Amino acid sequence: MEADDLYSQDLGPPLGESQGEFSSAQDAHLPSEAMDVKEQTTGRDGEIAEREYAEGASDSYDEVSEEEDVTEDDLSIMMRVWVNERNAPELLEYEGTTIENLMELVDFQNQRIQSQPAVIANILKMDVDRVKYLVRSYLRTRLAKIEKYALHYTREPRYRERLSQGELDYAKGFVALEEKHMRRSFLDQLPPHLRALDETSSNGLDMVAKPDVDSAVFCRVRTTVGEFQFDASEDPILMRRSNIFITRYSIIRDLLEDGKV
Repeated sequence: MEADDLYSQDLGPPLGESQGEFSSAQDAHLPSEAMDVKEQTTGRDGEIAEREYAEGASDSYDEVSEEEDVTEDDLSIMMRVWVNERNAPELLEYEGTTIENLMELVDFQNQRIQSQPAVIANILKMDVDRVKYLVRSYLRTRLAKIEKYALHYTREPRYRERLSQGELDYAKGFVALEEKHMRRSFLDQLPPHLRALDETSSNGLDMVAKPDVDSAVFCRVRTTVGEFQFDASEDPILMRRSNIFITRYSIIRDLLEDGKV
């Protein structure tokens, strides 16, 4: 399955996760220490022991998280770039490699589904549907941005490099159709010096629509940055891993591109 095929498919609602039916399956994924706690403790003592174990595991994870980067699989990367794309006011870098890897996984899972019992096949199909929804939503979010600022993205080199070849061809075709429509509708009736679509006035006003990079966004710190100057008139703020801030997008744009937020 190619990523471009997902543009034409219906965008169904995200599937919710069933709760309470797979407790045994969830227990099967617990570490051996956790299984020992569940088997050897009962009643109030068991609840206390499980809570203490969970708190200890959480503390250990926090300590590791502060020092080491957590390795991400393709699905985790896709989730992160999907959230970033939906919330960033401008078009971000295209995650072509991750999408190709996920599409290969979808094809592999579809082949497995055919030879599995009905219950397992339904579970695998839910996983496949979740991945397909994620990729479709990501691609359609990018298309919406391209259509809104097509002329700006096609004429700026740094944005052209962020587009896939299919997206670039789509943007060029969209710009051509939009210009053709405007000329037929009213531009051809105006004097020649008023027919341009990309002029900049003497006072600096640009006719080409651009994304508002100063809009407010939430950001979560992925890697400890240290002291960071959010505003020239204020003192630097310490940005540690897992901290959450609300600020102008333009301020943390470079940190986002570096993968630090």
